[in-house]
Amino acid sequence: MSSLALSVVTAGTNMSSLALLVATAGTIMSSLALSVVPTVFSLLSLLLDTVVSGAVVPEVVVTHGALKGSYLTSRNGREFVAFRGIQYAKPPLGELRFRSPKPPSRWSGVRNATEDTSPCTQRSIFARQVEVSGSEDCLYLNVYTPQLPDGSSDVLPVMVWFHGGGWVSGAGTSKFYGPQFLLDKDIVLVTVTYRLGPIGFLSTGDEAAPGNFGLKDQVAALRWVQDNIAVFGGNPNSVTIFGESAGGASVHYHILSPLSQGLFHRGISQSGTALCSWTLAPNGSSKHQAQRLATLLNCPSAPSKALVDCLRRREAKDIIATDKDFMEWDVDPLIPFKPVVETTAEEGEDIFIPDHPLNMILNKSREFNIPWITGLNSGDGGLKAAPIFAKDNLVQDLDREFDRVAPISMFYGETSLKTEEVSRRIRDFYFGDKPINNDTLHSVVDMFTDNWFLSGADQAVKLQVAVSSAPVYYYYFDYRGTKSFSELFSGLTTDFGKSYGVGIHNLVAFQSRQLSVSTKEAMGLLYHYRNPTPDEKDVAVRWQPITSSDLEYLHIGSDVYMDSGLLKERADFWASLPVRPNLHKDEL
Repeated sequence: MSSLALSVVTAGTNMSSLALLVATAGTIMSSLALSVVPTVFSLLSLLLDTVVSGAVVPEVVVTHGALKGSYLTSRNGREFVAFRGIQYAKPPLGELRFRSPKPPSRWSGVRNATEDTSPCTQRSIFARQVEVSGSEDCLYLNVYTPQLPDGSSDVLPVMVWFHGGGWVSGAGTSKFYGPQFLLDKDIVLVTVTYRLGPIGFLSTGDEAAPGNFGLKDQVAALRWVQDNIAVFGGNPNSVTIFGESAGGASVHYHILSPLSQGLFHRGISQSGTALCSWTLAPNGSSKHQAQRLATLLNCPSAPSKALVDCLRRREAKDIIATDKDFMEWDVDPLIPFKPVVETTAEEGEDIFIPDHPLNMILNKSREFNIPWITGLNSGDGGLKAAPIFAKDNLVQDLDREFDRVAPISMFYGETSLKTEEVSRRIRDFYFGDKPINNDTLHSVVDMFTDNWFLSGADQAVKLQVAVSSAPVYYYYFDYRGTKSFSELFSGLTTDFGKSYGVGIHNLVAFQSRQLSVSTKEAMGLLYHYRNPTPDEKDVAVRWQPITSSDLEYLHIGSDVYMDSGLLKERADFWASLPVRPNLHKDEL
């Protein structure tokens, strides 16, 4: 097994990000850099998104036509080339709604690729807005490169970013995740927008709408990268995919799925794996959700073809706007439409998730030879705790009606035959005899961190290490930044800990001895750099892969060090519960 060499330096108390240098031996990931909440980053992205005056307009020719891009400026003043709003699949409109993505049509002339296109139709999970926004014509990606190939330059490693947002909201546009920080380095960056909510994840459980359309959009984007990235100076044989939350779980699904095999070479999952409690619909539940959606929009609930045909005639914004009708307690369940196990294929298409991800790992559904980094942040549960503690009545509900609301918020209502026992044990473990209130807020954060992120990561790395021929690296981010994702989500300034909006996203990797920028300026990505090996004197910590059942991991906080047994008591507690995430209780 190879190890990753880290150089960690601190400077100044007004900085909120670590400088993390990751060096590799062999062909493994070599740099780590992640980022922050898109809403906060938007302003900085706009400020840096300036066209270099007087420059020759950059043009490329991809498989389906010619594109005109623009020159932008990085954080450190480096000029780079941007192509935004590149179509990688046909608009999924009309009969193409609820179908796998199709290759785009060829175009004549030179298309303008100097501006972002619209996010997919959604209602934001990140902010407090309630309006439905976006467009169904949204299957576009952005490419950023230090320079176009001139015949003498080396090809560069490629990073492909899948955004988070619970498969409910988000986008790969520069207003969400701008390129200005990573393009200080020699990489080609691709950010992808894919279908969300019921438009991306509705499933009738049969050939009428098998499901997982948003994940299949990502596969189409990866195929586009293989076919076209060389004209941007990128190396199609050195592609790293990475993402956070639902984007991180998406990365893990691509590692598992036969449909993605050969399209990338490394993966990084931040705060999300395919075995998390929220990442797969229990068998049978997706069809029920589809029928419920149909009823809400005055469509027939059967047969499936009639249901789907009718929903294709409804406005996209009306489909998304039904999300409030699926809520059983405030905004829960937060993710009504999820990935599914596909029992049958759409005509002419292949299946993306052929079995439960647990079985896909245990049965070695494909050769697992992809190096993988995954981990979580100490305050990831602040994502759930923040909106609850923003309203006194919700805190009271959680305290007084724990047996009712906990199974909804933590996804075990459908996946356990003993929900009352599970609720009692959870409450005893995290709160004992104490009430749930402001004094036990951090116990609420821990509870949601463990249910939503830790338990799935713990199980995933244990199983992945056992079957993978490539190394698996594990991390725990506990470094305090200046901003909280929960502040954006709920408006609260309460300290909820290091959630995925301020955790590993604060890491920006540079080959230099400096801290990166503050959290509000950090960008949400990670990159692979080709010549990473630092001088040995610069290496403060060597990140070792997991080699034993002790689950070695890198602890990133005020100190950075290797440790083992990440939150073992808490992880073991969840493993002991009579709950099998993502399996319907009828299957237990």
